[in-house]
Amino acid sequence: PERFARDVELVRERGWAASVGERQQGVGSVSAPVRGPDGRLVAVVSVSGPAARMGRGGGGRYAPAVLRAAAEIEAALATGPEV
Repeated sequence: PERFARDVELVRERGWAASVGERQQGVGSVSAPVRGPDGRLVAVVSVSGPAARMGRGGGGRYAPAVLRAAAEIEAALATGPEV
């Protein structure tokens, strides 16, 4: 429980999470939350691939793109659908 609490706090601070082999052996992923206009979680943007290609440093490599994608979706949610 203590390690989980530390991990959750780290994810909240940096805004993204990474995993290697946690959900599926041999797969790495980087994810970022998408929040609606009211601040509630509405979705998650994630990129995943073979852990051998993503490596343990995959978070630092892919997090900027995942965060940008999440921010773009949040902006689109805030402005409403385009007509």
